Amino acid sequence: MADRIHATYRLVAPPGDAHRVADDICIEQTVEAHRSLASEPRFTEGIVGRVESIANIEDDVHEAVISYPVRIMADSIPQLLQVLYGNVSLMKGIRLERVHLPDSFAKKFGGPRFGIRGIREMLGVFDRPLLAAALKPMGLTPRELADRALALARGGIDILKDDHGLTDHEFCPFEERVKAVCEALARARRETGRRTLYLASLTERFDLMVPSLRRAMRLGADGVLTSPLVTGLDAMRHVASLEDVAPVVAAHPALCGAFFCSADHGISHGVLLGTLMRLAGADMVIFPTHGGRFPLDRDQCDRIALELRSPMNGLDPAWPMPAGGIDVESVPGLRDGYGDDTIFLIGSSLYTRSPDLESNASRFLSLVESRG
Repeated sequence: MADRIHATYRLVAPPGDAHRVADDICIEQTVEAHRSLASEPRFTEGIVGRVESIANIEDDVHEAVISYPVRIMADSIPQLLQVLYGNVSLMKGIRLERVHLPDSFAKKFGGPRFGIRGIREMLGVFDRPLLAAALKPMGLTPRELADRALALARGGIDILKDDHGLTDHEFCPFEERVKAVCEALARARRETGRRTLYLASLTERFDLMVPSLRRAMRLGADGVLTSPLVTGLDAMRHVASLEDVAPVVAAHPALCGAFFCSADHGISHGVLLGTLMRLAGADMVIFPTHGGRFPLDRDQCDRIALELRSPMNGLDPAWPMPAGGIDVESVPGLRDGYGDDTIFLIGSSLYTRSPDLESNASRFLSLVESRG
């Protein structure tokens, strides 16, 4: 197992066809050629995937474990995605459910730079969940967003992020926004003695991502929020790996719903938002929680959190960051399920509760401190 990556697929096929489908995946995802063209040992033993097991789950549903040689991944996350689910994403009835990565592959990537422990040390908060808020809505000026940041930080929010739709708009320029928010948070820290981390939105053209990141960090940002399924997972990996700026990186789930539209197709929640995001360097991963405005259930959310926090090839655990319509008052109940190593991201509820954002944030904080 040490030199192979094991992928578990859910297959929908008549019982007599399950082995054929699994064998086809082995060929399609590697040599992508007629078997007669890849019959030599150098192909069959060193390149082509191998069916390790097939189990019937129910009726026409099967679970197949297929392993691939690490050598064909070329130490590349894009190549990993291509092998695990490239061509077969165009076929029906095949879903990637789980991935087991050997140390020899996973250790090529740094995983989270800060992760759970590092972010707690930055904030000096060790005995409760962390609280996050989004600066919104799109259309406000940099000064208006900075005013909101000041009030929310005064109220006790640990992490503030730009809303993911914010970019370098003419009505809210990137550099002007980052500068204004950082100045507001520096003021709040002087007044309260508490630090609030700020993550600037960075879902941008690849050629602009690194220059924009460096500008944001020079202005005082602590890191960035990016949508890696929009820009590409490897773009996030590249940003996260930059040693000269060392940003905190939060991953936003924009576009992920395209992978979850069917139980029989796509990539599972745990693999996409857990395993892959963590491998690519996310310190925290936003996902829509059960009970919110998006159709994820508790099992799916629990799987994401498990993949982000459980042991994985020596990589640091990353923060689950449930979001998506969470109400301030629902946080104690969600805390019971997710545990303390969680960042609760509240959006509109912090703004609609009352016009007093500082008071709203203080209420949010009191709900988690009361059990701290």
